[in-house]
Amino acid sequence: MKKTPSPANVCPECDHQFRGNGFDGIDAHWRAKHESLMPYRVAWPLIQSGTYRRKTGSIEDFCGSLAQEGGPKFTIAQIKKITEDAWAGKR
Repeated sequence: MKKTPSPANVCPECDHQFRGNGFDGIDAHWRAKHESLMPYRVAWPLIQSGTYRRKTGSIEDFCGSLAQEGGPKFTIAQIKKITEDAWAGKR
């Protein structure tokens, strides 16, 4: 599902609306609230271009495979790779 680009003053991760001009203050906001999801230096070009895809609440991207009893078992390295690919829009 393709997400409609957010207005030019709303954080695409948490929908925080910035006051002032466009994304003024997003660098401090991102570093304080979302740096653990993706480094600001990586996120900003995506946000600026309107191609950032929300990370939180995206469990449906994994289709419940981690919850299936007797289902696939993933190593930490595999989970990290799957997550990075999902963030990059790879399927």
